[in-house]
Amino acid sequence: MKRSGFSMIELVFVIVILGVLAAVAVPRFVTTRTDAQVAMARSDIASVMKAIPARIFAENIDPTQSAPTGFSNWGDWMIDTGGLDRGRWAVGGNGANGNNGIQPLGNVTTGGNAGITGGCGAIITLDVATGNLKFDPANINLAGGSGQGGNGGTFCKGLKESYPSGSNRVIPLATTGAVKF
Repeated sequence: MKRSGFSMIELVFVIVILGVLAAVAVPRFVTTRTDAQVAMARSDIASVMKAIPARIFAENIDPTQSAPTGFSNWGDWMIDTGGLDRGRWAVGGNGANGNNGIQPLGNVTTGGNAGITGGCGAIITLDVATGNLKFDPANINLAGGSGQGGNGGTFCKGLKESYPSGSNRVIPLATTGAVKF
């Protein structure tokens, strides 16, 4: 008698092979998502670090004064200037400059709740006392806990590790008021 179909041992082997493949593939997909978020944040940072000085110069804005008309703070102005997605960036974060900074958002841990979108701390700030635009990846806070700057997670860790030490930049935006040609 001829039988068509699979034996139980063949089905078990197929299930075991699929299980092993899934165990290897799932962690890869998770890290790929985090890597994509880090790459988008790095691209946003590069764009905003070029756009802010260009707009300051083009519109003759004094960065040592209050935020430009139409904006409640410099952080909102920076997000607008850089064309940043408010789903990936927020005003504020850790540091003395508070609302004069912007922080990247990602899949981080907020107050012990994994997978909640939260910030890593203000890594781009405008020092209104000196008129300097500051980018400092050392401000990425990995301490954990609640609050805007106290979030530990794979996104924040990946972003911080993607910059070598000494990657911070200070761009003086305040001018003496005289442009020389």
